[in-house]
Amino acid sequence: MSTSQADELKALFPLTWPIPNPISHPELLTSADLHREEDLLRNPQSFRAWWTVINTARETYAAEEKLETLPEGLSEGAAALLGSLATPHARLSLQRLTYLYESALVQFPGSFKLWKSYLTMRLSYVLGKQITKKRAGGKKKFPEMKDALEEETEDLEQYEGGLHPAIGWEEWKALVAVFERALMWLPKVRLLACSWPQILMILSP
Repeated sequence: MSTSQADELKALFPLTWPIPNPISHPELLTSADLHREEDLLRNPQSFRAWWTVINTARETYAAEEKLETLPEGLSEGAAALLGSLATPHARLSLQRLTYLYESALVQFPGSFKLWKSYLTMRLSYVLGKQITKKRAGGKKKFPEMKDALEEETEDLEQYEGGLHPAIGWEEWKALVAVFERALMWLPKVRLLACSWPQILMILSP
């Protein structure tokens, strides 16, 4: 891939910083979304309303992305570098979901459920599909410290089909920034604290 082609791909990012909104990104909302927006404005304190809207949007976008083909002119090599964000629809879906989650977090900044869902969504677009490992046997209930550390190393999350760090460096940084914010709002949540060093390990050369 030539330097100019790489620069074109890099120019696509970041997608999520500054946080997308309908003013900066008019394509975030369609006429079909107006009724949804009006309902949320009338009842912003309803967690169930936000949660339903977010999950409906995620399911809809996921189904649409499965039907979308790669843009004409995008080589397989370039698509591999872009990973889950290789199509315009996927990139727009990430922005739309980011807008919804960020809007919901304004109302519920201390919701672990919302933060976890948001981080999982962002990870799926940047890191790709999580690889599920099958283990033989179970873990010891009270393992020795050395064994416990080795098990944790083996159990580090792995992903495939993600955005290449060199191409999407700005998007990776935006993802890390979201983890930092989550840790500030939820300092006692061990799950998020454990995910933070994993992101650093992936980013390190």
